[in-house]
Parts: sequence; structure tokens; C-alpha cells
Amino acid sequence: MNIAPGPAVRSRDGDLVGEARALGRMYRYLVDGLRLSWENAPYSVTEGWVIVELAQRDVTEVMELRRRIGMDPGYLSRVLARFQADRLITRARSPENRRFQTVRLTRRGRAAFEVIEDRMAEALRVRLSAFPESDRRRIVEAMTSISGAVERALGGRCAL
Repeated sequence: MNIAPGPAVRSRDGDLVGEARALGRMYRYLVDGLRLSWENAPYSVTEGWVIVELAQRDVTEVMELRRRIGMDPGYLSRVLARFQADRLITRARSPENRRFQTVRLTRRGRAAFEVIEDRMAEALRVRLSAFPESDRRRIVEAMTSISGAVERALGGRCAL
């Protein structure tokens, strides 16, 4: 396993940006392990992320979901139509504003979420197992710190 960023390349934007980009490559190494968990899965990685996002709340407004995950409205609409056909979600009009639609996972959708969560946890467990225990803890602590800083900077508007 060689995940080293290679020889130091100075970023045109300076060292800080170059270091952040290198960190992004390392993060992708860990996250790409999650993609492996989708082999032979009934849903794509993108569809899985939508299910995971829907599982974070009992009821989700579609406009808010689209904003949080940054998905093309037409594509999200097709994904939600498939989920409805597969009986993973139910849709309704928002009680606060009838112009908006809400979505919630059904029991079947929650079960799909549990499978996704288990697969992603196992894939990440495998990737992290390549590191000594002390490094695993440091990696997760650093990721937690980064996530907290991003959340604070964006005022909680980040779906990380």
C-alpha cells in the first residue's frame, strides 16, 4: 500500500493549499475504500449517500436535501422516484409550505440504510486496519478536528 503523495510539488497557490490538497488525496484513499463496499449492491454510491442522508432525520424536505448534498434536481428526482418505486421512501407535502415536498424512509428504507452502514463500516475498518492502532486514533482525531472546523466555518451547512 503506497499512499504517499510522492515528491513534494509546490502548489501554485502556496504551501498551505498544497498541503490541503495532499490531505484531500489521503482522505480520498480512506473514503475510496467505502466505494468498494458497493460492489454487488442494489444501489449506486450516489443513491447510497442519499439514503444515508435521509436516515439522518425522520422527515427531510426535498429542497433541503438537494441543498445539503448538492445534487442536480433532475437526478435527485429520478433517484427519489426509484426509491419510491422500491418502497424505500414515502413522499408528502410539507405541512409548513404546501409547495415543498418532504421525504421519509420507510421501514424498508431504514433496513437498506442499516445494510449500507454495515458495509461502509466494514470497508472503512479494513482501510484503517492497514495502520498501527496509534496512527488510527490520530487519523480519526484529525478527521474529527477537520470536520468540526468545517462545520463551524459553514455554520452547520455542511453534510459531511
